[in-house]
Amino acid sequence: MPSEFEVLEQNLELNRLEYRSQRGYLRSRPRVLGLVLGNACNIDCPHCYQAKNQDNLLKPPEIGAELRREFAALYPFLSTLRIQGGEAFAYRGFREILDDVSAVVTRPLVSVSTNGTLIDESWAERIVRMPFSNLTVSLDGGTRETYNRLRRGADFDEVLANVRRVQRWKDKLQSPYPALDSFFVILRSNFREIPQYLAVAADHGFCDLTLQTAELTAENLSRHPGLAADEIISSREEAEELHTLLCRVLPAARRQFRMVRVSGLQTLFERFGLPSAFLDEQENGLYPDAETLAGPASELPDGDAPEPRAFELCPNPWTTLFVAENGDVHLCFLAAPTGNLYRQSLLDIWNSPQAVTKRVDMMAGRYMASGCSPLWCSWREGQRLQPPPPSDPPAAPVLLPILDHPAGPHISAVRRTAAELTRRVAELEALQQLHTGLQSAAQQHIDHLEAKVAKALADIAHLQQENALLEDQVQQQALRCLALSQALAAVPSRPKLRARLLTAVATRLAPRPTPPPPA
Repeated sequence: MPSEFEVLEQNLELNRLEYRSQRGYLRSRPRVLGLVLGNACNIDCPHCYQAKNQDNLLKPPEIGAELRREFAALYPFLSTLRIQGGEAFAYRGFREILDDVSAVVTRPLVSVSTNGTLIDESWAERIVRMPFSNLTVSLDGGTRETYNRLRRGADFDEVLANVRRVQRWKDKLQSPYPALDSFFVILRSNFREIPQYLAVAADHGFCDLTLQTAELTAENLSRHPGLAADEIISSREEAEELHTLLCRVLPAARRQFRMVRVSGLQTLFERFGLPSAFLDEQENGLYPDAETLAGPASELPDGDAPEPRAFELCPNPWTTLFVAENGDVHLCFLAAPTGNLYRQSLLDIWNSPQAVTKRVDMMAGRYMASGCSPLWCSWREGQRLQPPPPSDPPAAPVLLPILDHPAGPHISAVRRTAAELTRRVAELEALQQLHTGLQSAAQQHIDHLEAKVAKALADIAHLQQENALLEDQVQQQALRCLALSQALAAVPSRPKLRARLLTAVATRLAPRPTPPPPA
């Protein structure tokens, strides 16, 4: 039986070949699984995009236990298990997930995103002894004053002390793990401190950094209505100032650190017509564990195929499953959900029609139609790769069938209920569509009848007008007849005059033509 590391390498290689061959349906498993345990947090950040509704991926406990089993089935194939919150260290189920990982694999697998406030001595030791592969600490400021204002309830100096605690355990156990990363959300009130932030990161042993623009959501805007005006860079003047600053510091930072990723900055700068090539966001975007995907053209099925620039095609939907705290499953943490864990299993979602369609849309350059983020990914819209030459699919790893196990009874019941709900919703939508069609046909018939009534009313009005004219003519003729009769009675003894008068009377009584109806 292949070893743990052979299974991992087989999956990574198959995944790489399927990405390079632009497959829509994948036989490889995801190499990155992201889990958002919940949205509760021990500090308050005004710019946090999450809802604060106490959603918890692992509650109730009986469903959480079955979901952990489903997650664990993927661990042999993963290069990274990315865990976050809210605040991951504040969740009870976090320790159980770490125990699950230790029971399945021996390699460093867990990568955690944290605010760093809860890393005491015992946690620091476990982080290094396990070990975690990465520890990402969010630092949205280069000074204590700015950090403490943006991350209410946390203290800049205490968080950095916790980082140093982890470093001491790394030194004590002579371990390279975890690699220390940091995340910086760019806001109006902190972007001028990016140079200080870079210095702090270097002093505390961080190796990978990420600079990302903030996201406005209904959740953070409802909590802080003035957030957009106060913290979102929206003026040309500030965009130019940020552009100038990054042009100055980014090249040196990329020489100093292993990686400096950026996200959202290309969209921001292009909005104001500012050059963005220096960011190299296509190469240095948020692509978890994607470094090994790019390979020489000779390794493609057709060795003569042209070598595309790495990551011209965003790799995340080929590498990542990201599970939010409400069960929504994304093929990229920046994209719209593709399914929900309470309706389908992870592997069903991985190759669902929606997932395959998303990959195909992206290969065709239809990033926005595929559900990618307009804020962070609109610059990719229309980028289409030439399809690779036809080839036979690569061989699948031999251990993939071990994933075929039945779901637990509780999550199965939830999914059956969700499926029944989906069926009923579909029936209601079909009835609504039928009702809408009948309503449309009825309205058309009503419109036709109303048009006929309007025409009948117009005809009646015309006839009434003609009748009034005829009555007026009859009355006038009657008056003329009366006058002529009186004239004839006055001349009975003059036959010639009487004959002329009779002729005149006949002429006057002759019918007159009816005037045409009004247009």
